Amino acid sequence: MAAMEGILVRVRSQLGMWRVSNVDPHDACGVLMKRIDVEHNVPVHQQQLSTDPAGSNVIDPSMPLAKVGVSRSGDMLYLKIDSTASALVNGPEMPTGKKIAADGSIVTMTFEESTADAGFRPGMPRLRDLKNNWTLTDFLEMDDKFVYKIKKQDEAMCTSVTMDHASAGAFTQYLSSFGWRQQRVGYLYGTFEEDNSVLVHAVYEPPQECTAESFELLEDPRAEQVERLADMLGMKRVGWIFAHPPREEGFMFSAEEVMFAAMEQLEAAQGVDKTPFVTIRCTVDPEDGNASVDPFQVSLQCMDMVAEGALGADPDNRSSVVVSPTFTAIKEGKRAETIESQFFLLTIAIKDHTSPILRRHFPMANRIGTMQTTDELKDLLVRPPTQRQHSATKPTKSTIPTKSTNLPTLIQQPTPTPQHSNTLTLQHPNTPTPQHPNTPTPQHPSTPTPQHPN
Repeated sequence: MAAMEGILVRVRSQLGMWRVSNVDPHDACGVLMKRIDVEHNVPVHQQQLSTDPAGSNVIDPSMPLAKVGVSRSGDMLYLKIDSTASALVNGPEMPTGKKIAADGSIVTMTFEESTADAGFRPGMPRLRDLKNNWTLTDFLEMDDKFVYKIKKQDEAMCTSVTMDHASAGAFTQYLSSFGWRQQRVGYLYGTFEEDNSVLVHAVYEPPQECTAESFELLEDPRAEQVERLADMLGMKRVGWIFAHPPREEGFMFSAEEVMFAAMEQLEAAQGVDKTPFVTIRCTVDPEDGNASVDPFQVSLQCMDMVAEGALGADPDNRSSVVVSPTFTAIKEGKRAETIESQFFLLTIAIKDHTSPILRRHFPMANRIGTMQTTDELKDLLVRPPTQRQHSATKPTKSTIPTKSTNLPTLIQQPTPTPQHSNTLTLQHPNTPTPQHPNTPTPQHPSTPTPQHPN
């Protein structure tokens, strides 16, 4: 059985951003500190890891990384290096100066505050704290690492996506039961094909808390079990899918969604490298109630900028990412403080199929009002799916029914050329018109819940 791949952890120190790849979230934090010692020449006894930039939430080296919130690729920790460490040369824990607090008291400035103007870039140490002697070439090479010339990537790394017919319908049908008033996230499982296309057989929805504008993935006690099961079936995680309520025209991805997609691609590629890993976006047309399914990727440059901590959410515009003051982004010859998230997106062709591997007769995990019980398992084993389809009390959701059953029908739109994304439209007849995102979300949907891949 293949071992689970590690995650990529970002570590912000006085010397900049470091990326530590192939980290096991179940390892103790001390294991990560030893990696930093080996890879960046900072002895363990001169390291202090914390979960916040100020260094107030110091991490116990014996604590598992997952327990301190490091469980996904791209999660960040903050490292305070002791001033005597040789890696700092003169030691960037130099005098930071004082400031007057809001209550009138005099307090010591944080490292970030003290280096905002003194550092060669905001949030970075002074040049002489990195090394004593600098040439112009040295400086230009150092500074160039923090400059991005924003370019549109011509082609996606994934050539096409083939999405399982029933999985797409079950996912969007669950959202329609809420009137599309909240977001939802799932992982796509299938295979990467030789032509860099993606074949999706199933969707797994991890534990999550969602609102109309955001989602938060919770710790999943079944994560390893899901990966092992997928491995035994010859599958792996090949993408992720998310759904959101209707948005204004032109608003496709929020900053958080773009950065999450980049994190997922970084994890799949184990760094900034090409990967077919795909992102599928689902939403609904408020006019006719039909759901659309569109596949995307983010560019390699977006992956690089997210890995380096150069992008963040724009509080004034959800459809844009803001560039960190430590970095410089040049777009069309001008410095850009923000970048439209759509600029990083790459469209992909899509079609549907019926998975020959899996059928859906078991309740979906981690859904409101749905439970996976031994009685459900017994019923599945005792009665074949063909018998369950004719049961009046336990209707099956193994395939997407036709329009006459008032459940979704998957329609593939024609695509003239593979360069353009092919939108799959999911029709949900008799579904109420989607509500405004601020409409309260019902706690217990009354619509029958789609079934889980068995």
